Amino acid sequence: MQLYQRWTANWRSSLKWKLVSVFAAIILCNSAVIGFFVNKEVTTVIERDEVRLSGLVLKQANLNLGRYLQEYERFLMTLGTSQEMTTWTNLSINKKVESLVPYSIIQKDHLQPFANVHPEIVSISLYNINENQTFFSPEWAQRIGYSMKNEPWFEEIPSVGNTSYRVEESQSYMDSRLNPITIPVVSLVKRFGFKGATYVKIDIRPDLLQSILNEMHLGDNGTGLIVDSNGTIVAHPNRDLFLSTLKQDMTEQIKDSSEGAFVLDDTKEIVIYDPVANTDWKSVIILHYDEIAQSIFKIRNMMLVTTIICLILSVTLIVIASFSITRRLTKIKQTMKQTSLGKFNVPVPVEGQDEITHLAQSYNTMLEDLQYQIKRLAESKLAEQQSVLFSLQSQIDAHFLYNTLEIINSMASQIQHHDIEEITVSLAHMFRYIANNKQVGITLSDEVGHLRRYLHIIRIRYRGQFTYDLEMDESCRDAECLKVILQPLAENALKHGLETTGQPLSLSISIRNVENRYVEVVVSDNGKGFDEDRLEALTGELRRKNFQLSDFQRIGLLNIQYRLSTLYDPADSGLTIGNNSSGGAYVQIVFPYIKSDHQK
Repeated sequence: MQLYQRWTANWRSSLKWKLVSVFAAIILCNSAVIGFFVNKEVTTVIERDEVRLSGLVLKQANLNLGRYLQEYERFLMTLGTSQEMTTWTNLSINKKVESLVPYSIIQKDHLQPFANVHPEIVSISLYNINENQTFFSPEWAQRIGYSMKNEPWFEEIPSVGNTSYRVEESQSYMDSRLNPITIPVVSLVKRFGFKGATYVKIDIRPDLLQSILNEMHLGDNGTGLIVDSNGTIVAHPNRDLFLSTLKQDMTEQIKDSSEGAFVLDDTKEIVIYDPVANTDWKSVIILHYDEIAQSIFKIRNMMLVTTIICLILSVTLIVIASFSITRRLTKIKQTMKQTSLGKFNVPVPVEGQDEITHLAQSYNTMLEDLQYQIKRLAESKLAEQQSVLFSLQSQIDAHFLYNTLEIINSMASQIQHHDIEEITVSLAHMFRYIANNKQVGITLSDEVGHLRRYLHIIRIRYRGQFTYDLEMDESCRDAECLKVILQPLAENALKHGLETTGQPLSLSISIRNVENRYVEVVVSDNGKGFDEDRLEALTGELRRKNFQLSDFQRIGLLNIQYRLSTLYDPADSGLTIGNNSSGGAYVQIVFPYIKSDHQK
């Protein structure tokens, strides 16, 4: 009693628990009312839909049966109207030798191909009123003395144009040891008229008919079968019931109409039937009401369990939601205080999937961007300081370097060593090009000149082991470009090619103007190419958006990629690498085509 009073007092003083109680009561009442009417309506709908759906399934199965039997109808018509059949029909029983040729053609062109695609065929028999008869079977032999005219149904075969369907346990077959055997068959008999009557009979196993019905999913106890106009079972999942007869009351009700459904009073079974086209057969589905009732019971129990679970979850979520909202807002507030104190590496814990979660994620993203910008600013300052130091060193060392190269050139001239003269002149031009920080408006013509001097030095150094080919569109000569981006590509190919393997190296450099929008530079070699692991690692490095200063010192390609992305829009520029299909590697640079205003 005291516990109840304490709980009541807490409930009265707590808005949270009042909301929980009100929402729980609303959910419970709504669920009870909705559940009652839904269960009632669902029961009716399930029973109606089960019959309707089963009827549709039965019609589809009948369509499949009809298409299957139609194949035999077409075959019979093709065979009956063929020239070979006409020839065979006109022969009398006394001309057995003459009948061999047309029959062999019939067997080769008609019977054998059709039997190959229809393994359910037991036999195909031909009979003419002139007493001429023949038999074809892929597996069995015909009983000695058999004649189609002795069949009890022979006189009942309809006139030309209709196919008769018969079901029986045929005793007209023998096995390979000539022992009589009994085979359950469905016989299709058709009569043709060519100067008399000719009969074609096809015996097929009923298994395929049943397999078509078995494709219908009728539950654990549902049954699909085929019966003829007399209620005789033509196909049934239980083979022992083949040629047995349905119950009298069921047979009578099925005879009353071509299609329909009814409920058996004694067993409460639902019977649905539909005619098979061009036959006197009907497909029948027998459904047990218990299976339909199980579906209703499952839905009812599922609704009850769902209602209870929803009630429990609703109460739990209402309690959790109030704590979750205030607790996460408090954490965001605490993180903001840490940020104001300069602690940018303290993120907000991300929990949940609602608007507060998006707020926390956005704040964390802002902190990451802020840290990245601070880091980039520090690296930029460091790079600027190193650039200033390098510039000062270059100014100090440049005079000494040029004078030294001039001395070497003079000494080489005195001893008439022309290779050294050419190397020192090219090297001096290269140093002046690199060290000239005041030069503006660098063009591809300048850059290619710098590249040619480097390649000239390399060709002198390695003699016949190094060759190169350089092609450039004339319109690209005045195009603006970054300084010293081509020579590192050639140097990289040389480093990983000739200097590593010792094998002769050939470079191909192509510079093209792409639709006056882009400049494409491709440097390819005939070396060993990139290893798969190395290629994957380098490609990943080049695709990375955040570069460290140390990366530029390790990999020259990253330096070029960074400079391109800094000067141009990354969508319009970039550096890619790969292996040629014929061997060797290639490096491709793309950047916007901009004609320089600084003409020499």
